[in-house]
Amino acid sequence: MSERKTMCIYHGNCADGFGAAWVVRKALGDQVEFVAGVYGQEPPDVTDKDVIIVDFSYKYDVLARISWKARSIIVLDHHKSAAEDLAKFPPFHAGVRVDGRYADGSTALGWESAHTFMSSQNSPAIACCFDMNRSGAMLAWDHFFPEQEPPMLLRHIEDRDLWLFQLDGTREIQANLFSYPYDFEVWDKLMAADVETLRSDGAAIERKHHKDIAELVAVMKRRLVIGGHDVPAASLPYTLTSDAGHLMAQGEPFAACYWDTPEGRVFSLRSTDEGLDVSEIAMQYGGGGHRNASGFRVPFGHELTK
Repeated sequence: MSERKTMCIYHGNCADGFGAAWVVRKALGDQVEFVAGVYGQEPPDVTDKDVIIVDFSYKYDVLARISWKARSIIVLDHHKSAAEDLAKFPPFHAGVRVDGRYADGSTALGWESAHTFMSSQNSPAIACCFDMNRSGAMLAWDHFFPEQEPPMLLRHIEDRDLWLFQLDGTREIQANLFSYPYDFEVWDKLMAADVETLRSDGAAIERKHHKDIAELVAVMKRRLVIGGHDVPAASLPYTLTSDAGHLMAQGEPFAACYWDTPEGRVFSLRSTDEGLDVSEIAMQYGGGGHRNASGFRVPFGHELTK
């Protein structure tokens, strides 16, 4: 009898996505195969694998197609643009294995119960947990370590990913975090580190980061028509896009940063609460994300690359 294989697909080039992957590795070990997911790219081969998708998802037709190949699939995501597609699959609550009741009497839906139901209908074993109130990393933590206190760094990752900044030191801590590679052994040490030390070490990095952004935006900003809207845009590396985008989005419907890859041009959209829902804009180009932070990719030759 062959050994069951597990694959984790996580949101690539994203601290929240890698944080979610780190949680999966902490829970299941390094025998799991980790794959960075990229919107618009074909999924990896999932044949006969138990697949865990964290802080990321695919369009409905892609999920439906790969679900017939995988042994099982669970999805833990919080991106607004995924809500409609994920709602077409059986839901479950993070950390719940079988259906039951919470202490307040409300229904608790389990992923294993969802898989069993789907199998009884001669359908693929797939279940989805969607919650816009938690980041991908915290959804993963609450699923694999329910009712356990997470590393404080995970809470700061969520604080920035949801663009809340309700915790002291989040900006400095995240600036420090972004200076490290997405490497599990490195992140093991970061998760165990004192957050005040991370904050202190990140203060100068954060100051330099915002100085660079202000100078680059002043030089690079131009106007582009995206989704029928004339908005500010700048060609900048993805590491600068969140803060640069929010800076340019002030008083605008939204703003865009973009960078070129071998596969095409990637756009990162940002808006304020007074601006537009950029997940709707990104979906016009096959992308997705949140109301105030979304992205998409177009091939070279597209009107947005000219």
